[in-house]
Amino acid sequence: MEFRVLGPVEIWSEGVRVAIGGRQPRLLLAALVLEANRPVPADRLIDLIWAQAPPPSARATVQAMVSRLRATFRQIGASAQLLSERGAYRLHTDPATVDAHRFSALVQQAAGASDDLTTVELLDQALDLWRGEPLLDVVDDSGRQLLCSGLIEARWTAAEDRADALLRLGRTRRVVREVSDQVAGQPYRHRLVGQLMTALYLEGQADRASEVYRNLRTRLNDDLGLEPSGELSRLHRLILRGDPVLPAERDDALSSVPHRPEELPQDVPGFIGRTDEMTRLDQLSGGSSATTVWVLSGIPGVGKTALAVRWAHRVRDAFPDGQLFIDLRGFDVERPPVTPSAALGQLLGGLGVDPRVVPDDQDGRVSLFRSTTTGRRILLVLDNARDADQVIPLIPPSGTVLITSRRRLGELVVRAGARSLLLGVLSPTDSVRLLAAILGDEAVRVEAGAAARLAHLCGHLPLALRIAAANLQTSGHPHIAGLAEELDEGGPLTSLTVDGADEGAVTKAFAMSYRALPTAQQRMFRHIGLVPGGSFTAHVAAALEGVAPPVATRTLRALASAHLIEHQGGDRYRFHDLLRQYAVDRLVTEDDDTIRHDARQRLLEHYRSKADAAGRQLIPHFLRLPGPAPQQSFPDADEASAWLDAEAANVIAAINHAPDHGHARFVWQLTDALRAWFHQRGRRAEWLSAATGGLAAAEAANDLTAQASMHLSIALAHVTAGRYEEARQHLLDGLRINAHDRWPEGRTALLNNLSAVHQRLGNPRAAIDCARQSLELNRQYRNDGGEAMSLANLGFAHWQLGALSQADQHIRDALACAERSGSRYNEAVLLVDLAGIRRDRGDREAAEELYDRALVANRDLGYQYGEATALSGRALLWSMTDRAPGACADARRAVALTQEIGDAGTEAWAREAYGRVLLAAERPAEAAQEHRLALDLARQTRFVWCEASALVGLAAVCLATEQPDVAREHAKAALRIANEAGYRLIESRTLGLLKTLDD
Repeated sequence: MEFRVLGPVEIWSEGVRVAIGGRQPRLLLAALVLEANRPVPADRLIDLIWAQAPPPSARATVQAMVSRLRATFRQIGASAQLLSERGAYRLHTDPATVDAHRFSALVQQAAGASDDLTTVELLDQALDLWRGEPLLDVVDDSGRQLLCSGLIEARWTAAEDRADALLRLGRTRRVVREVSDQVAGQPYRHRLVGQLMTALYLEGQADRASEVYRNLRTRLNDDLGLEPSGELSRLHRLILRGDPVLPAERDDALSSVPHRPEELPQDVPGFIGRTDEMTRLDQLSGGSSATTVWVLSGIPGVGKTALAVRWAHRVRDAFPDGQLFIDLRGFDVERPPVTPSAALGQLLGGLGVDPRVVPDDQDGRVSLFRSTTTGRRILLVLDNARDADQVIPLIPPSGTVLITSRRRLGELVVRAGARSLLLGVLSPTDSVRLLAAILGDEAVRVEAGAAARLAHLCGHLPLALRIAAANLQTSGHPHIAGLAEELDEGGPLTSLTVDGADEGAVTKAFAMSYRALPTAQQRMFRHIGLVPGGSFTAHVAAALEGVAPPVATRTLRALASAHLIEHQGGDRYRFHDLLRQYAVDRLVTEDDDTIRHDARQRLLEHYRSKADAAGRQLIPHFLRLPGPAPQQSFPDADEASAWLDAEAANVIAAINHAPDHGHARFVWQLTDALRAWFHQRGRRAEWLSAATGGLAAAEAANDLTAQASMHLSIALAHVTAGRYEEARQHLLDGLRINAHDRWPEGRTALLNNLSAVHQRLGNPRAAIDCARQSLELNRQYRNDGGEAMSLANLGFAHWQLGALSQADQHIRDALACAERSGSRYNEAVLLVDLAGIRRDRGDREAAEELYDRALVANRDLGYQYGEATALSGRALLWSMTDRAPGACADARRAVALTQEIGDAGTEAWAREAYGRVLLAAERPAEAAQEHRLALDLARQTRFVWCEASALVGLAAVCLATEQPDVAREHAKAALRIANEAGYRLIESRTLGLLKTLDD
């Protein structure tokens, strides 16, 4: 018996393919096969099969499908079993019966092969198992990405590894032949491009190798605004020089593996001891293909994180697919623990997964994380875990996981087969050695007895020892004995107790170092305890204190030298969690409420001003809440993006933190400032969470303008996810709250967005009504940018209704407004709309010129939505003029762009156009697949116009493939929608098709 998922989903038994029913049972089987021998929750299966709208009978239907599969297994005498387990199902089978497992096993064998010839033979066998895209007949591209992204990446990595081995064997002609085809399908994979360049060079075709590089560079610049990687540029320079050492160096030039994370913190300087613990970790980690899980537990300050980081650095080369690190904040006094869903989002980002394809729900993220890490040798460090429930969803199917916690997490031994390592304090000998590493061997040798006493007074805790030694270096104590005497005397401070562990020694060490600081350094130490995020910079510290950044930099360096904060590299610092707690305790004790309130307000205002300035660079035309202009600026969008990428997590933490400390207005202000970043990076889950919190804060404050803004923000987040009905409701709520004389720009934005949503939901006449209201307001308040959007909505809605002359006029008027207001984004999108209208009016020459202008404009702006719609439109135009190859390439690229954007509705539109182009190119089978995918997406998102057009497309395919009855059924369904919505162009297409069927 054999289960096949690397292509169409199939079961084979004794050389015969077994019938397993339609799409739903095959999808259920595929999900179980991909997780063979692991339980899959029934709720997860229901979500996979029915997406967002499962019927009431879904659970019973799943049970029935499982029963039928069991009957099929019995009928063919299969050894595999389908087991039920506490609300889940598990396929129990020999992994060798699954083609995906055999592929991974062959790839793993190839990685350990002793010679290149064996490597090539094994990888040939592995890649020959692929019969097309995985799950070809049961999921669309988005579903495939969700379930199989790790497998797909492994396939391409295997192909690249095979090309490397072939190059070392000197088989350059085969590489040129095979990799040329692969680069055509995967033009942005730098490693493939580098391999092709190398093979061409070695074949004596240096000019062609340079041409391949130039083509990639042009495409990257035009499509993404990027440059080739440093490794590829270096390889190109070697080719241009005709460097004779190129073949020997090619492994370096080609060794770049996409999305190989290297996230370990800096190694701990002066690490002492823990030899036995390191040996245990070495002996029992990474020795098999299964996941190895370690839990390092111990009291605070005992050095759990230090050991984890030191060991991780020591063995990093054994994990060629990367190293991930995340602080789960299990015991942070100021910030809540990181949720599993948020942690998965961070881990997927570290693995290079585009956030726009990361599901919003935790189960979806778990599935994507597991598929992305399957078969990969990754080291994952989960620091400061609180409990097993926080950790279980983060454990990958392969690799090594190292967890640190103050608790033993015994439940992980049962649930994940974890190994436990309890970390005690340092031995007396190692404690003295640690002091010597910091103070110097001679100083400790001279006062050996005092050093031993100091180590004892510090409880042999590494954190206390480091702080005490740093205190000696910076304070007035000339001798170790003097410091030990002072520490022995204690002080008025009470000891910290965490999980029942007496931390008196640590507290005393903290207090001594703190008291030794100058007043200004003490104040900054206390105030940076207010930072809600995981790390901070000198600019943040300067804002808290109201001092210049250079002053803050000097103070932070002094605090790091005293081991009261940790330097993470560059301008970034962080706290140990115990020191953060101590800083907060000092803050509450020594600073009154007014001082704390003012410091927090300066911090939040710093974040608001910086985020607002950055957002204005990212997407200039986005409407902002009324308020003061940002006091800071960025020279360009690249620097703005870099700041937001680095600080967004801290700003989001500030959003969550602000309501509890009397700063509610910053919740909606910071959310509004981050809107451009949320939109551009596709961070829908964080966006919805922040905007929902902003709405609650605005309602509590009875700030109606802020409420309207947050309803608008939530609606836009829903639009990007293709949830148009939810967006409509929030836009209506915003309009109900916001009278035009309170925030007129906001009201027009709400009306314009409601008009656009009505267009998607099949209500073009309602769209026209909203657009006319917004047009009147925009003209009343002389808002050219808003007027352009109102006219654009009028034009598009009239286009849907088939009133092409009116549509043309509205779009031309909108372009004039956009030019007056200087809105390049509006102008770029309007060019696409005008081109489409001219195409449908039969003016193909004007349409082509407009599409070309639109592509240039949108690519200059890096606006992928505009580029995708322009490519789709031009593809349809070219398909009418016998330019099939170019049309197919444009339409295919448009679909890829919409997937990158993560907008399901726009993807439906692009796929519908691609289906029409494929049919015009006489490729009906592929056309049918694209139309079906478009139809599924359109129905999921309620994009009514696209649903009707996809039905017409399917009818046309069925007509071309001699299925008249099915064609007529699809055409009649399209006609019903078109008549109800008033889609005259679609109605005309449908009636023409029905007439052909009746002739």
